[in-house]
Amino acid sequence: MVACTEGFTEDLNGNEAEISISRLAYNQKQFDMKFGLLPVDRRAPREKVRNAIHRCCAPYTTAKGILTTIINFIPILQWLPKYKWREDSSHDIVAGLTIGIMSIPQGMAYAGLASVPPVYGLYTSFFPPLLYMIFGTSRHISMGVFSVVSLMVGTARLRILPDHAIVDSSLVNGTAPAGSVLTEYSPIEVVTTLCLAVGLVQLAMALLRLDFLTAYLSDQVVGGFSTGAAFHLFAVQLNEIMGVKLPRYDGFFRLYYVLHDLATAIPQSNLAAVIVSICSITFLVVGKDVINPLIKKKCPIPLPFDLFLLIIATVVSHAGQFKYKYKMKVVDHIPTGIPSPSLPHFDLLPTVFRDAVGIAIVSFVVTISMGKLFAKRHRYRIDPSQELYALGIATAVSSLFPVFPPTTSFSRSLVCEAAGTKTQLTTVLSSGLLLVVILWLGPLLEPLPMCVLASIILVALKGLFMQVSELKPLWRLSKIDCMVWIFSCVITICSDVMEGLAMSVAFAILTVVLRSQWPQSHWLGQLPDTMLYRDVAQYDSAVEVAGIRVVRFDSPLLFTNVELFKRVVHKAARHFELDHAGDDSNDAEIAQNDLPVKKKSTTVGRLVIDCSGFTFIDYMGVQALKEVSAEMDAHGVTVAFACAKAPVRQLFEASGFYESVPKRMFYPTIHDAVIASMISEQSQDGFNFDMQH
Repeated sequence: MVACTEGFTEDLNGNEAEISISRLAYNQKQFDMKFGLLPVDRRAPREKVRNAIHRCCAPYTTAKGILTTIINFIPILQWLPKYKWREDSSHDIVAGLTIGIMSIPQGMAYAGLASVPPVYGLYTSFFPPLLYMIFGTSRHISMGVFSVVSLMVGTARLRILPDHAIVDSSLVNGTAPAGSVLTEYSPIEVVTTLCLAVGLVQLAMALLRLDFLTAYLSDQVVGGFSTGAAFHLFAVQLNEIMGVKLPRYDGFFRLYYVLHDLATAIPQSNLAAVIVSICSITFLVVGKDVINPLIKKKCPIPLPFDLFLLIIATVVSHAGQFKYKYKMKVVDHIPTGIPSPSLPHFDLLPTVFRDAVGIAIVSFVVTISMGKLFAKRHRYRIDPSQELYALGIATAVSSLFPVFPPTTSFSRSLVCEAAGTKTQLTTVLSSGLLLVVILWLGPLLEPLPMCVLASIILVALKGLFMQVSELKPLWRLSKIDCMVWIFSCVITICSDVMEGLAMSVAFAILTVVLRSQWPQSHWLGQLPDTMLYRDVAQYDSAVEVAGIRVVRFDSPLLFTNVELFKRVVHKAARHFELDHAGDDSNDAEIAQNDLPVKKKSTTVGRLVIDCSGFTFIDYMGVQALKEVSAEMDAHGVTVAFACAKAPVRQLFEASGFYESVPKRMFYPTIHDAVIASMISEQSQDGFNFDMQH
């Protein structure tokens, strides 16, 4: 019998509570028999597949099941009948009009990033949100144009269908980049086909349940990548700010070549465009950073200074004839009316597929991160799988019209939340306002200078650049995560956005591999008068039981780290003076786990391996445990295993591990293993004894 007083702790009210435990000691086999370990599911794979198919098909076998499935797949059928018209309609009207006003200048401006005329940005802000309203589960996100995705679309378009002035920085003769297509396609036809491809990729991910892949785009990868992309966004807009036309570059160090050409072109700058740009930027900065914060208490919805600038610049440009007097580039022709639907060019799908995968993943990551943020704030749930369906349907169906791939906008979504939106019904108002512009008001914006749209984008980049402030707290929290952020940012700046994203994800995965390859390990000691065992390097009171060493390896035991694990075990089992530990040069990789200089010398006769860190073990891991057990036994050191999880023990059973290491050497807790070591070796097969500890 093991009796132990654990001391005092605090209950929920802050009062001290005493824990006293008295129980039989067990090995793992006795523990499982005593408390009824449930049998493992041993059904044949064919039966498991049959049951899985039955579960998938069951909802479609009855009319009620089919109706429920349809309602779940189309969320608007759930919330629209329950809509509180008196309470929520006023909030949604205000938010809808606000988002519609913001979407006009942003749609026109970000179309330039996608390398298509401004009117297609209005179409992208009109069609996809209506479809997302039907299939999406987030109440607050605003679907449409977004700067980073628009830049990725523009980069893809220029690679596939380069402008006549494009120069590949990696080619001396200036020929078109590899992957470009013949000029029989217009830019919007290429972009529309890319939109279809993005939607199909997202739908395929939803059907195959591949949304988990987006986990590899961590917050650090997305933050560093988007900040690096902001530098490209900034450089791209300087052409319009200066009023010059320069070649577009591709490949590594494209940013250097762009900035070099801009510096060379300064003498040829259009002075009128520069002055208008400076005035526009000043107007936006004062309005957004000075006036809006001052009136925030009285008016929580920010004033639409982008729209104010759009109207003022259009009127002044028309009155001053900027296009003719100052040779200033303007928006020019904007067609009226809803474009007729048409099928994209399916023969272009193989060409755009590579870019579509990256855009599809980034688009979903942006959408789901914003959706989770608002769901957490307002205490409702979103369905990531349904979000992927919604995004895929909105993108694929919208490709019937001249649009480029949409996603969630950070700025519009935050404004939508601040305006008090309650549901996606805001989309009806915002799209209605855009429809008015598309049908009737579009031609009024034709005199708008392009440098004004570029100024709107430059000011909007402030939020992306301010992400640099995340580095200081991130460095304190995790230096590896901080390095992932920095690498993602720097590599995106030095390369192109697509290549930068791919290398950022690869680097993040590499850090995961390295962390699993060199995990931490600990030597554990018993806390006095308890059955608790803690790291002797962290707890001054933790004392190793004489002749027994307890080792924990904090990682799945895989082929990448089995050699390190064996070195850790060999070091722990050696006879040595702890006051002089760490003499062997081979111990450099595990020196961080050395015991503090405070213990007396000891001779290790029993080694307990705490298996609680082994969430998974592969074949080489199993072999390593066999080797360690055999080697230690040959040197007179008995190895016991504690706290092995049920799936790990099932793996041992299936692999024949127990033929080499008997089951009686496994224990449910470290303390059980230590107690077994403190009795005679002849008593290790059974534990029906009384013992006070």
